[in-house]
Amino acid sequence: MNRGNPVTKSYDKGFSLPELIIVVAIIGILAGIVFPTYSQYMYEVRRSDAWAALTAAAAAQERWYSINHTYTESMDNLGGSGSPEGYYTLSVEADSSSFTLTATAQSNGVQATDSGCTQFTVDHLGVLAPEACWK
Repeated sequence: MNRGNPVTKSYDKGFSLPELIIVVAIIGILAGIVFPTYSQYMYEVRRSDAWAALTAAAAAQERWYSINHTYTESMDNLGGSGSPEGYYTLSVEADSSSFTLTATAQSNGVQATDSGCTQFTVDHLGVLAPEACWK
């Protein structure tokens, strides 16, 4: 039976404390870089909910106009006041010859903290605002 020399016994099982601290520090630095980028990406992805809701409501508004020769002020006539994913609430301002549809982020939702892009509009001419948020 070969027991080996106890003085030269190797302890290669596991990580040392300095190695573990270095790994945790690297993970922390990477998380600090990645998380803000990911959060901004998710805001931009969720903006498509406003885009989908406003384009559908604008199409419904034009259908309403083709039948009634006036625009409607009721979101019920345009498919409801909520966006498909529920991140935005829709509203409309209209008269006989023009309309403006607005999607506003839910005040208690995740999009409420989307800096500068919590409200989107489209009008009867197809003008989108704020332009920087429609990327």
